[in-house]
Amino acid sequence: MTSSPTLYLTDLDGTLLDAKGLLSERTRVGLVKLLAAGVPLTVASARSHFSISKIFGDLPFALPIIEFNGAFLTNYKTGEHLEINSLETSLALDIFDRVIQAGQRPFVCSFNGKEDCLHYDELVNAGMLWYEKRRRSADDPRLRRTIDLRSTMKENVVSLTVMAQSEDRIRALHEEMSAQYGSKLQLYCYENEYSKGTWWLTIHDERASKHIAMESLRDRFLPGSLITALGDNVNDIEMLKFADRAVAMENAVPELKRIASDIIGHHAHDAAIEFIESDAKIG
Repeated sequence: MTSSPTLYLTDLDGTLLDAKGLLSERTRVGLVKLLAAGVPLTVASARSHFSISKIFGDLPFALPIIEFNGAFLTNYKTGEHLEINSLETSLALDIFDRVIQAGQRPFVCSFNGKEDCLHYDELVNAGMLWYEKRRRSADDPRLRRTIDLRSTMKENVVSLTVMAQSEDRIRALHEEMSAQYGSKLQLYCYENEYSKGTWWLTIHDERASKHIAMESLRDRFLPGSLITALGDNVNDIEMLKFADRAVAMENAVPELKRIASDIIGHHAHDAAIEFIESDAKIG
């Protein structure tokens, strides 16, 4: 009797990537070996396809990637979205208005039917200035300053991201959104690890979850497989809960470690790739 294949699904920042958010040479070499050996392996990230492809280049991922915390299931090579989990327009408009009423300005990530977009209008704090500069320096083609930001809610909006230097203000907005919309939304509140002192709230549709995309990926491309998921942060909790094997990094948040079946080394020391190599028996 043959055993079920294992599908490896790994987060990026704080998991597969190093402390600077880059792909170390050790991890790149390991990925090349694993993919060449046909190991079912892909990534699930809060990042966009553009950002993910800048990291991995021409690595031959055969399986789709999960981007924007499950908002998109995307063909890595072509960038085609196989699944889009966007906010319903009236809900997006209501959320946008509440963000503005709270004195914040969001970045709006969307798909307009032809291309991915990263809309913004005013840069009202240091966190937004840092992020816009980072995206511009990366030559991110999604980035566009939009005079009527509210009008972009008619697109396929997959994320509104609010940034502030005040943890209290971001957590208060998180609590308001949670109380108002409940299970209609996926909300993630955290300090940006590359811009300490900046707090982010990302707002997604209820279907935009790594664990939902993970199950869709398995059912469509590797039915019957067992999923081993690796992660470190709050947006990985549901993914690890629903995986057959849950692997947390040494640097993971306590909530994630509590549900993990395995706790491995630190992401800065290539622990994720070493674990996958060992588990898949690829040396």
